[in-house]
Amino acid sequence: MPTHSTTRPLRPPSAPRRHRGFTLIEALVALLVLSIGLLGLAALQLFSLQSAHSAYQRTVASIMAMDAGERLWLAAASGNPGPASVQGAWRVHWQHDPDAPQRVGLPEAGDSALDCGASGCTVRIQWVDGRFDDEDGRPVFEYALQPPAVSLP
Repeated sequence: MPTHSTTRPLRPPSAPRRHRGFTLIEALVALLVLSIGLLGLAALQLFSLQSAHSAYQRTVASIMAMDAGERLWLAAASGNPGPASVQGAWRVHWQHDPDAPQRVGLPEAGDSALDCGASGCTVRIQWVDGRFDDEDGRPVFEYALQPPAVSLP
C-alpha cells in the first residue's frame, strides 16, 4: 500500500519570500493624502464660518433699516415727521459700542445715513467687513421705504 506524504515540498533557500502588507512609503503617502484632505476640510469650515458671520451682519443691517422705517412712522404718528428728528436717535441706538458688548451693532457703521426726498426715504448702512476681497471691504445695505407724508391723527 502506498503511503502519501502530506508535507509540502520545501522551497529552495534562494527563492525570495513574498511580502504582504504596506510598506513605509505607502503609509506615508496615504498619510500625506489624508493630511491634504483634512486641510481642505478645515479651509472649507473656515470659509463657512466667515460666510455665516457675514450673513449675520447683513441681518443686523436689515434690522437697523427696518428700525429706521418704524421710527419714521412713529415720528409721523406723534406729529414730528421728517428724518431730522429720527436720524440722531437712530444712529446713537445702533452705534457699535465696545463698552456695551450685549448691544447689537455693526463695526464702524458710522457712515450710515437716513435720506428722505420727495419719492421716499433711503436708509443706507455701511460697515467694515474685511473677510472677503471686496474693493474696499465696506459692504453697503440700502433699504427704500415710503413713510407717510403727513402726520397721522
